Amino acid sequence: MNTDNKRIFLAGALIFVVLLLQPFYYDWLGINSIDSQEEVYTEDAQYIEHIKEVPKQTSSKTKPTQFKTDEEFIVINTDLYSTTITNRGGGSIIKMVLNEMNSTDYRYLGSYDNLGEYISENLVVLSPVENKNCSPCLSSYDVAEDDYLLFNAPFSILNNHENIYSLNSNDELTLSFTFTDESGVIINKDVVFSGDSYEIQHNFNIENTANFYGDHFELRWEGGLTPTEKIQMDDITYASATSGQSGETEDINQTSADGGYSRQVLDGNTDWVSIRNKYFTAALIADNRGSFATLESHNGQFPQREITPVYSASIGYPISVEKINSRLYLGPLDLEKIQLTGTDLDETMNFGFTLIRPIGKAVLWFLKFLHNTLKLNYGFILIIFALVVRVITGPLTRKSFESSQKMQKIQPLVKKIQAKFKDNPTKMNQEVMALYKEKGVNPLGGCLPMLLQMPLLWALFVVFRSTIEFRGAEFIFWINDLSQPDVIINLPFTLPIYGGHIAILPILMGISIFLTQRMSMATMDKSQRPMMYIMNGFFVLLFNQFPSGLNLYYTVYNILNFFQQRSIRLQNEGA
Repeated sequence: MNTDNKRIFLAGALIFVVLLLQPFYYDWLGINSIDSQEEVYTEDAQYIEHIKEVPKQTSSKTKPTQFKTDEEFIVINTDLYSTTITNRGGGSIIKMVLNEMNSTDYRYLGSYDNLGEYISENLVVLSPVENKNCSPCLSSYDVAEDDYLLFNAPFSILNNHENIYSLNSNDELTLSFTFTDESGVIINKDVVFSGDSYEIQHNFNIENTANFYGDHFELRWEGGLTPTEKIQMDDITYASATSGQSGETEDINQTSADGGYSRQVLDGNTDWVSIRNKYFTAALIADNRGSFATLESHNGQFPQREITPVYSASIGYPISVEKINSRLYLGPLDLEKIQLTGTDLDETMNFGFTLIRPIGKAVLWFLKFLHNTLKLNYGFILIIFALVVRVITGPLTRKSFESSQKMQKIQPLVKKIQAKFKDNPTKMNQEVMALYKEKGVNPLGGCLPMLLQMPLLWALFVVFRSTIEFRGAEFIFWINDLSQPDVIINLPFTLPIYGGHIAILPILMGISIFLTQRMSMATMDKSQRPMMYIMNGFFVLLFNQFPSGLNLYYTVYNILNFFQQRSIRLQNEGA
């Protein structure tokens, strides 16, 4: 067996070992690779009756035997959402059902029921995983007790209020609350809902803190954010808690059952904190900056899941604070809506590392522009976008392909030189470089054009895997959700890397890559070809669990690439 064949055999063996050991790697991380399924939507009246029966939760420091004020529930309906709030905490969110329309259809579908079953037809429901009636609420952390005091008892409602409100797009609703703590602290709070925004104003006035035993206050979201995605790994991988402080962000991401984070205090002027799953977020935005932020997480309980990260986050203020003006953004991670908050909250969205973030945002803007202009579904938009990218990158691809062809043609001459001067490396390099110069070949000519494309290709990879625009977006035939694999058959078992289903687009992508490889390798040393085919097979396995939108784009892109290279080859042969 020659050296090249040994290397090919070794590479194939290593790939096989990686595939074989992947489940053990997930077990080591504490990640369960089994997909979970569905939702939690009930009628508002039924839901209110249900939560009235839930045991009351308060801080362990107060332990009241009964509340001074009865708990009440209010439902607010808008064109974007229907939310149920409680007077506990002065307007804490119990749940929010997203009913925003996209043309004639609901825009956000798919959520879990109380048994942990995923129902794709149900509206998305956002709520805490653990209802502490602090979503959000005012709080204070006691270091000695290692526990939070949550001001989450029922507040008195000052308005003459109704149980259900319906707001038009231009309407606003202000609910006013008041509460007096046993230490004498008085909290007056206004909560303002707008009919055309996912932002809810939470403004606190704090008085009479002289006898309060804490040394600070925190505006807090406690209890996490419920899963919303059919694929469990999506909820785990993309979920996080993040703080924004003067343009700098810090985050935590829990990926295993025992990988939680104890309370982390981040000193500095704090603009916002957020908790997110893959496509939705609960973000507290400070209109008057806090002096520190806190982030923490632990593993919670959710039906049919071993791992459910429960994140909590706070914005801290000194005990002397009298007003805390803030906004809660509870809704989709839609770039346009996030930018309306006037913050850099978009830093929590997945656009890749710093170098490619502007490219990722430009890609998303262009996709939405095409979608809104042409009024086509996103599947056809991705095909058009692949064509546009091919036109832009075509000259670079052509240069790379032609350079590679030239390199392959002179390989026999290079090998003769290497054999002739194998005992004299200096002379060998001189002769090889002279050959390159004589034949007009640049050894970097095949790589440099591809390197120039890498930032764009990486940005496309990141955006297509995480943009909310593809969530629930249909294409044609069997492709009914561009954010999910285009599954045609579910297998009774799960294979490492490949998963537990068969998708068509990764296979079509693999065929397109194979055709291009076979053409480009016509003059390549035969001993190097098996490695290229092994890598192609690896990509088919890997992409089987990727979103169909990403696979659709790469399939079309590779088909166009094949025809371009075929055209270049025919031109060269006819010359």
